[in-house]
Amino acid sequence: MSIAVLAILYAVGAVGIAFRLVPGLAALTSLHLFISFLFLVYWHEKKGVFFWFWLMIAYLIGTLVEYLGVQYGFLFGSYEYGANMRPVIAGTPIIIGINWILLSYCFTRIVARWAPRKFSMFVIAAISATLMTAFDVLIEPVAIELNFWSWEKGYVPLTNYAGWWIVSLVLNFLFVKMGVENGRNPIAFWVLLFQLFFFVFVYVFRVIA
Repeated sequence: MSIAVLAILYAVGAVGIAFRLVPGLAALTSLHLFISFLFLVYWHEKKGVFFWFWLMIAYLIGTLVEYLGVQYGFLFGSYEYGANMRPVIAGTPIIIGINWILLSYCFTRIVARWAPRKFSMFVIAAISATLMTAFDVLIEPVAIELNFWSWEKGYVPLTNYAGWWIVSLVLNFLFVKMGVENGRNPIAFWVLLFQLFFFVFVYVFRVIA
């Protein structure tokens, strides 16, 4: 049932935004991400102390680096968030830390589950960080088109991808180190798949169409 609900939400969002069927639909992005987060947390099997601690740390790190990026161009480059990522505090969306959690959780969990046992924690974190950074390559043109954020010079600097990899590596390593990947979560794969579908669909039918 949870997977079906998420599938409907992502499908409606992708089609509605790609073909401009519902004005202002992109402005519900923060709510949409929060709903995905709630489903992900609910279905996490082992909600021990380290799970909640990782969520808190990941949110704080994700939000802090975005604040520093918006205010000082630190790590990623000079950019600012648009109206469709509200509400914001000091130019930084409240939901952006949740977005870091969603991506780090899903990518690292999938890599950890499929990686050979001989892979170290660092290797798992590095692989998932690389996949997250590759995903950002897809996210960027869609996010710019939908007024999620914009870059000062009009293009995405390479520092953004380097910054993404570094932050992802830290979050993903802590994820594995704290054992958050232990236990089942039947919807983690689907959340990631639905996000991939959304960005590919909108990219094809709105960005390049």
